[in-house]
Amino acid sequence: MIGNRPVLIFDTSAYNRMLEDGVRSDDIMAALRAAYFVRITDLCVGEVCATPDTSKRKAIMKWVNKSQAGPGDYLLPQNEILRVLIAAYERYPLGFDWRAVNVSSAGCARLIARENFINDDALAEAQFRSLKDSRKEFEGVWSHLRPKLMEVIQRHGRTAPLKFDEVLPMVEADGGLLWSFGQELYSRVAVGDASESTVRDFMERCPPFRAVAYSYLLAWFDRSLADRSKRDKYSAGRIDLFMSIYLPYCNQFISAEVNGMQERCLQEIARVAHLATRVRSYDDFCNSMLLAV
Repeated sequence: MIGNRPVLIFDTSAYNRMLEDGVRSDDIMAALRAAYFVRITDLCVGEVCATPDTSKRKAIMKWVNKSQAGPGDYLLPQNEILRVLIAAYERYPLGFDWRAVNVSSAGCARLIARENFINDDALAEAQFRSLKDSRKEFEGVWSHLRPKLMEVIQRHGRTAPLKFDEVLPMVEADGGLLWSFGQELYSRVAVGDASESTVRDFMERCPPFRAVAYSYLLAWFDRSLADRSKRDKYSAGRIDLFMSIYLPYCNQFISAEVNGMQERCLQEIARVAHLATRVRSYDDFCNSMLLAV
């Protein structure tokens, strides 16, 4: 909550639905301005800016800006949020409070409201290529790891797991993969100690960092380890998973992904990372809003 208002974050897919739904979305926006604090995320804006079609890009961004007509703010990109959180922890570990670290940017909020920003086709093309390359690199890491893990599993006469919960005790144990992912993320920014004990303490006290670490674990399970024919599927894409860093910064996260995979993945991350955030579908959220009105 900020003041007496619940905090909402919309995924990029939800803003796409606002564009598609037209008049219905105006009613939703009116209700939002009356009751909620809406946060825009840099990851969402980056996806909108990568929309190749100029007219569609401008139309989606109008809905993004409309959602800021009431109380709201703009959250930094995930790598910058991690940087400022880790830096704050390193300065004063004993007194660290993740909620006291500013991760918003008034300047970015003003920037996206400018016509010349969203009209820049060269910027859109560069952003599209960047996201495509990052997605390819992200998926490549897991696909290259899978044959190695399958060879180990077969050598020990085991079968690939079907459920994420099957591997959690192993990866959360001392020396487990959760802490390895955490150390890798932490050491990219930290100038001091990045030992497992340090990362354990930071992860326990910093929910956004914890959420990102579990998003890597979920991708590792889905792409590299699980039985592909029978597993619990968690195949949301790179940005859909990285939206997890924003979960602790809102009461509700709203997704409109067509197959519901982002909603499923973020719900799972919220569960295993012990976050109170409610992840729900855009249709569910809108129906509840309109009924309330």
